[in-house]
Amino acid sequence: MNKIGLFFKKCSGIIGIIIFALLLSKANLGEILKNIEKINPLYLILALIMSVPIIGTKAFGWNYIKKQQNIEYSFKNSFLMYASGLFIGLITPGRLGELTKAIYLKKDGCSTGKSLVSVIMDRLSDFVFLIIFIFLGSLFYLTTLNKTALIMILGIFIGICLLLLCWKTGLIKWGFKKLFNIFIPQNYQKSWQINFQEFINDFKIYNFKNYIVIFIITIFSYLFYYIQIYLLAIGLNINIPFFYFALIVTITGLITLIPISISGIGTRDAALILLLAPFAIIKEQAMALSVLILSITVFTSLIGLVCWLIKPIKL
Repeated sequence: MNKIGLFFKKCSGIIGIIIFALLLSKANLGEILKNIEKINPLYLILALIMSVPIIGTKAFGWNYIKKQQNIEYSFKNSFLMYASGLFIGLITPGRLGELTKAIYLKKDGCSTGKSLVSVIMDRLSDFVFLIIFIFLGSLFYLTTLNKTALIMILGIFIGICLLLLCWKTGLIKWGFKKLFNIFIPQNYQKSWQINFQEFINDFKIYNFKNYIVIFIITIFSYLFYYIQIYLLAIGLNINIPFFYFALIVTITGLITLIPISISGIGTRDAALILLLAPFAIIKEQAMALSVLILSITVFTSLIGLVCWLIKPIKL
């Protein structure tokens, strides 16, 4: 790994921890703990249970993506592999642990390029859903945060236009090559060039119908996730209409995809404090919710640990 990739690997998680420490220094720790202690146990238990259908839906979607590449796995194996990736993702910046799924595929005989396609397609489906939901949701959000929502809509519109421009001009393909050249060790550069072409070719397999099916599955997985986090919010007496809350969670989720923190620590807290403030939710409540979301993430990762033990792989 070259110097840039090594530096990024070492420092990417520190920024989120610094942000969290700064937020914690300006908040009342006792009040945060008090909010966590008073959560209704029933809502917490229901939220924990929701982790299973969330993983199941995502595993089902990933299985569908793989089948289009003629990569056949049972739902059980896809569930075990997907959940195992979540376990590794708990301790890596930007959820990079999900690349564990590609390692499983490579172990079973798929090339590097072919293995990465399904993983990246799965992540892209999440990203596209987040962008579309934020864009549509912001149209309704105008009544609550006029200026902020208008800036948000404009920013997303410009971002989509730039993305389409990059796609048409081939800049995305060029960017992928440059990005992987940074992080892939020099000894593997030649084999990567071969795998990269296969990576591009496999992306062309998917048609419009496939994209629609993937998107619908993604909608269901996020619906389960919204319900899970909303249960936590209700348990903390955070009373916000479900749609607005889902939009806030979506924006927060998009922010936590930025690989500058571990499991969203710091970035999620800051986003929730900012986005919940217009609804008269104090920062201690927002940080309590963030801590509970982290606890759900840890619980989900423990499910992943069990799956890892059932279907282990050497990284």
